[in-house]
Amino acid sequence: MSSPSSNPRRGWVILATDTGVGKTFVGEHLARALVSQGHTVRVRKPAESGCEERMGAAGPTRFADDADRLRRAAGEIEAPEVVCPLRLLAPLAPPEAAQREGRTLTLAEDILPALDPADTSPGDVWLIEGAGGLHSPLSDDVLNLELATATDLPVILVAEDRLGTLSATLSAMESLDRRGIPVDAVVLNRHVPRDPDAPDNFAALQAWLPRIAPGFTGHLLAIDRHHAESVLARLIPA
Repeated sequence: MSSPSSNPRRGWVILATDTGVGKTFVGEHLARALVSQGHTVRVRKPAESGCEERMGAAGPTRFADDADRLRRAAGEIEAPEVVCPLRLLAPLAPPEAAQREGRTLTLAEDILPALDPADTSPGDVWLIEGAGGLHSPLSDDVLNLELATATDLPVILVAEDRLGTLSATLSAMESLDRRGIPVDAVVLNRHVPRDPDAPDNFAALQAWLPRIAPGFTGHLLAIDRHHAESVLARLIPA
């Protein structure tokens, strides 16, 4: 893989406080916003577990739903196996899912080759999605947050806007801040209509983020299924 200094790239790594909080939802809406502004978007989900095995004309194949959503949002400019080369059946963290298939995963041999920018243009925008929470193992030797240090891209941290998210979000931001990993945005994703009695996580994060993660100078955004693409478009440089 080319080093960031010899082949710089633009874009983001999309990480999350936990699994199932909306990384792919954020990725596909940001991809659509970028495409609508004329950008070429390279989406990657290096490893996806919980894939569905399907029978095709050439035999059984594995369908990666999250990666397919990203690929379609980016305009289907790359083949499915380029977007997501590691497709695992068990709905577990990738290294454990791989172990159940009799294989191991390492950053150098399995993850980084999927992120090689050699055949792309310097003007392309990259959206690279992790698998699970940022402290969940991505391979046998690294956690998901290593995607940011390996690619030298800033992070979009996704959290679900619900009761209990505050601790997980602040813990994640503290960890990223201590490691010197830049975060461009913290995105609160609301899956259901807001309950008037629900906690105001947005206001709480506004108050606490400067204390917990003093290096954070990015955006704090709140999205839902009706207001995602337009809000996430604020991250795109003019």
